[in-house]
Amino acid sequence: MLAYAVRRILTTIPLLLIALYLVYIGVSWTTDPLAEFRLCLPRCQEGYDRIVALYNLDQSMWVRPFGWAADAVTGDFGRSTVVNQPVSTVLWERGINSAMIAVPAFVLAAVLALLLSVYSARRQYSIGDYTLTGLSFLGIAFPAFVLGLLLQVVFAIKMPEWTGYKWFYTGGKRDDNIGELIGTMTLPIVTLATLFVATDSRFGRAAMLEVINSDYIRTARAKGLSERRVIWKHALRNALIPLVTLWALNFSVLLSGSVITESVFSWPGLGQILIPALQRPDLDLVMGIVILTAILVVTFNLIADLLYGVLDPRIRYD
Repeated sequence: MLAYAVRRILTTIPLLLIALYLVYIGVSWTTDPLAEFRLCLPRCQEGYDRIVALYNLDQSMWVRPFGWAADAVTGDFGRSTVVNQPVSTVLWERGINSAMIAVPAFVLAAVLALLLSVYSARRQYSIGDYTLTGLSFLGIAFPAFVLGLLLQVVFAIKMPEWTGYKWFYTGGKRDDNIGELIGTMTLPIVTLATLFVATDSRFGRAAMLEVINSDYIRTARAKGLSERRVIWKHALRNALIPLVTLWALNFSVLLSGSVITESVFSWPGLGQILIPALQRPDLDLVMGIVILTAILVVTFNLIADLLYGVLDPRIRYD
């Protein structure tokens, strides 16, 4: 398994470098950091020269990524012009904020998707199965910004009118006390978890239905094992393989920042700052977020691949 992990990492590095190069070229091609300064030249010559020096705009667009990569290897990801801070500082502070809602949302979504998958598969074509299927399709069809705004209206605006007490907040991060912090985190967490539960439970149900109709499951039942042991120990283990793949992708996306949800709730994470970074454009910050996202995707996909062998002994990495 160790040799397989090393091979995966070594083969991923060239792919990661090519992807970063193409992203840098793509952002440079479609944006112009000097646009606002050209309108006021020569009065803003100093700012114009600063941006040219910051992004090496006096060099060819095809050469610039190599200069950025040379600095990034030493830990210097540049300085963000959006928040006027080093990119590494922005990634750390905003990354922690994204993790504050991403980790609880992932845990909640994974647990609910697992339980709903087992319930639907064991009671296929029942009223409960049809109900969960309808709710899942509704959750998939709901855009994140619609669900987020709906939760804000109901729980952060209407509920205080009904109860006389403000349990939840419409946006921002309030951390004066633990109660306010939970009140600002709850709605973004519920929004993210709902969207992932809707999709993951469908994949989990399909995987469980395929497994519980397998020969080895019928053999386990014929041996007299209890239904609970058959489902939770034998069937669920193999049914987890497609879910593990989804969870690896979901978790890396959540940690790197959910752009829409964080923007709707004004949550100060990586997703919220990505849009102004693209609009400005803040090339160093965009590349910092991209490289962090790429590393997370590669890491969690590798973890998922290694877990396949743990869940299914038939899978070998020779």
